[in-house]
Amino acid sequence: MGFLTALLSFIVTIGILVTIHEYGHYWVAKKLNVKVLRFSIGFGKVIKSFQRGETEFALCAIPLGGYVKMLDEQEGKVAAFEQHRAFNRKSVYQRFAIVAAGPIANFLLAIFLYTFVFIIGVNGIKPVVGTVNSSGIFSESGLQTGDVLLSINNAPTPSISEFSIQFIQAIENEPLTIQALSSQSNLKTVELSLTNDFLADPEQGVDHYLGFEFAKPTIPAIIDQVVPNSAASKAGLQSGDKVLMANTRPIHNWQDFVQIIQTKPVGSINLSIKRNDSYLDLVLTPKLVNNLPKAGVSVKIPKDFLTNWQVLIQKNPLDALSSATDKVYQLTLLNLKMIKKMIIGETSIDQIGGPVSIANYAGKTAEVGLVPFLSFLALISIGLGLLNLLPIPLLDGGHLFFYLIEMIKGSAVSDTTQQILAKLGLFVILSLTFIALYNDLTRLL
Repeated sequence: MGFLTALLSFIVTIGILVTIHEYGHYWVAKKLNVKVLRFSIGFGKVIKSFQRGETEFALCAIPLGGYVKMLDEQEGKVAAFEQHRAFNRKSVYQRFAIVAAGPIANFLLAIFLYTFVFIIGVNGIKPVVGTVNSSGIFSESGLQTGDVLLSINNAPTPSISEFSIQFIQAIENEPLTIQALSSQSNLKTVELSLTNDFLADPEQGVDHYLGFEFAKPTIPAIIDQVVPNSAASKAGLQSGDKVLMANTRPIHNWQDFVQIIQTKPVGSINLSIKRNDSYLDLVLTPKLVNNLPKAGVSVKIPKDFLTNWQVLIQKNPLDALSSATDKVYQLTLLNLKMIKKMIIGETSIDQIGGPVSIANYAGKTAEVGLVPFLSFLALISIGLGLLNLLPIPLLDGGHLFFYLIEMIKGSAVSDTTQQILAKLGLFVILSLTFIALYNDLTRLL
């Protein structure tokens, strides 16, 4: 089921992003009276197609992209009565608009999705300082265990994810000003001077970089739901069971139980549980799903957890649109910073992911719920829009680069130059594809 979820989520993700991207090209081309011959989602063998007006709409076997084929004299002979509708006959500004419309559509999709997410509401955990390292940035600033982190540079940080996002967006504006509320309800304002480049190794996490750990709410190890036909169901676990011990190790909270399962990828786990007023011994044998051990249970969330730890970030439509636009802008800048650092060698190319990584994250977010999946979809849409804007021949950005040169010099780049650069562009794309696939396989192993 995990593999099927990942596969279907990947197909849905790529299908939506490619359709919106290509529709951007299609819509502007039609508005500028360019004849569109085919609108294709996917490559290779046609699975299903239909004709609507002068355009064939096709669904193809390989779901890794798509294209809009327009009437063009550079790709075939065009009848005299239709030459005014050929793409190559349009002005350079019109061609620029048609090509740019695809990436722009991806950014607009991201804004729409984040707007919808903010209207629905995003659940998060309050950013409370847990343990503080004795020699870290937080320790030197005076922030202590129990402090609630309220804002960074006056930007509110109601959840851990918002704190992380605001920190990444503000790291170039040193010193950072953080406001926090102590456990004694005293307001603190501190300034942080950063020592190393966080973006050189973003996988370490914001809290680790700053020298602390976010406080983790302790949730009792009480079973809520048991998935039918799962490992837990076969072991005899039921809703309401409290896990007391696992392999003779005391279980104090849900995190302890999860850790036992994760560190026992194969084999059985002897459980001692309390069910009502009875004590039982059961044997749980986790199932491997995508190489991860799964028990097939969910945790029962205490009522005080929602009050003390969980926050709901929800906005009205206008505020949601404004916040979504700002979020897309900030994430775009962050991605550009990461691309720049990869190019100049200040950060590792290990962070480049391919279709396997996309499928993996798509599946995981889809399993969690609608809001995480839509947020992931928006993030990937931003990435796709940026990728296509890179000035690499064969990508939209490469064509836009040629059009900019044409605007400046008053004539098109020669066919010979375009062909040479196209081969270079193909080499770059193949290299990036190889790196992405290599990273995917490395993560799997």
